[in-house]
Amino acid sequence: MKVDISIDAACDAGVVRPLHGIDNGPVCFGALIDSTHFYKVAGFPYIRLHDTNYPHPREVDIPQIFRDFDADENDPASYDFKATDIYLQQCLDTGAKIIYRLGVSIEHTKYKLFVDPPKDPAKWARICCNIVRHYNEGWANGFNWGIEYWEIWNEPDNQYFSEDRSRDPLWSGTPEQYYELYAITSQMMKKEFPDIKVGGYGTSRLNEKYMPYFRGFLERVQRDKLPLDFFTWHRYANHPEEVFEEGQVAEEGLDSIGYGDTQLICDEWNYIPNSGVTPEPPRPFTEGTRSHGKRVAFSFSSGYGGTSFCAATMIRLHDSRTTIATHYDGHPTNYYCTMFDRYGYPEKQFYAFVKFRELYERQRRVAVSKTTDGVYALAAGDGKSLAVLVTSFDSAAEITLKFSGLQDGAKYRCRRYLTDIDHCHELFEDPAYVAGSDGLRLELKEKATVLLLLDVEG
Repeated sequence: MKVDISIDAACDAGVVRPLHGIDNGPVCFGALIDSTHFYKVAGFPYIRLHDTNYPHPREVDIPQIFRDFDADENDPASYDFKATDIYLQQCLDTGAKIIYRLGVSIEHTKYKLFVDPPKDPAKWARICCNIVRHYNEGWANGFNWGIEYWEIWNEPDNQYFSEDRSRDPLWSGTPEQYYELYAITSQMMKKEFPDIKVGGYGTSRLNEKYMPYFRGFLERVQRDKLPLDFFTWHRYANHPEEVFEEGQVAEEGLDSIGYGDTQLICDEWNYIPNSGVTPEPPRPFTEGTRSHGKRVAFSFSSGYGGTSFCAATMIRLHDSRTTIATHYDGHPTNYYCTMFDRYGYPEKQFYAFVKFRELYERQRRVAVSKTTDGVYALAAGDGKSLAVLVTSFDSAAEITLKFSGLQDGAKYRCRRYLTDIDHCHELFEDPAYVAGSDGLRLELKEKATVLLLLDVEG
């Protein structure tokens, strides 16, 4: 497949958005794993906190901070902030900002401990306010960190359609109980802290099965004119277009109730391939088991396929109103973490974020012609220094990059970082490119990802 892509370095196309955030911080496994170095290399702009140190969370979750719900919520002695203080400091030390999910971590176990609706929603809201007060106003020997984004619960819709409410891993109550909790908490928090941003609800999906929940939430927000500074949605997908389309549904829903200015944040997303390359023949007794299926999916998602998917998704979301995205998950202890192995060593997927950082740091997005057939491209910079990210997700492609807006006749140093089935962010120093000459040609295998850096010489 041959593809021509035109890039105009003189044409301003907006800004590169912080879509390369991540869920959860760099330290886990009882501090045996510390990925701080890699977090700084990728320059994750946001860290969203949910399922922190899963499956044994000791911090962030409300029950880990306020352990006895019958205690006095206005007494600092009722709170145990120590573990969460340390964890948040570790996140901030990477240079990232925090999106704090108020609520609980997912429980896949047969018996659930913390997923029931709070027995006193107003008290729960006051507890949330004191957590904000601790981290933003110094309450209870706290801090003045200015954490802006506060998310109320996560995926309360996860299994809302199940009659057996004990099966739901995140919210055993009814949709109406969550809507009420959101209403009470969002109003109280915005009254107490008008400068923070409050939102929810971290959708499981926005397909037909989940739409009644979504519509019910929107109706309650519209009816009571509830604060909704941002709306969070999730999508685990086989193709970047599926992530983009999910965001479009969220946009349309918010528009339908007059909340078109509400910020959209995709704070869980990842690659779940329908098929992939088996890393090795099945070991004895494993063929057909869930373990083997998970291993195949993880291997492909964490590899060059995941690099291409993540690059394509971050590029495609620039065609939406989504302003922030955080990839799930940075913890190598979690099955859904495809960025690091269990030793905290980066997988190929990680380098999609390293590549994207080059564009984000340039900030100024430049015009790129529309691409089709599973080829995605984004460029940032100016006539002196330009970064171009290209990936061929659907099939191999012969790509010609045609530039305008560069310094006519100037020579540009040309560096190319390639990740594909055979390479991992490998640097190629190509011959200097002369502005105004024929375009640059790239031959990409299927699911190959290239970061091209052009810098004027002299």
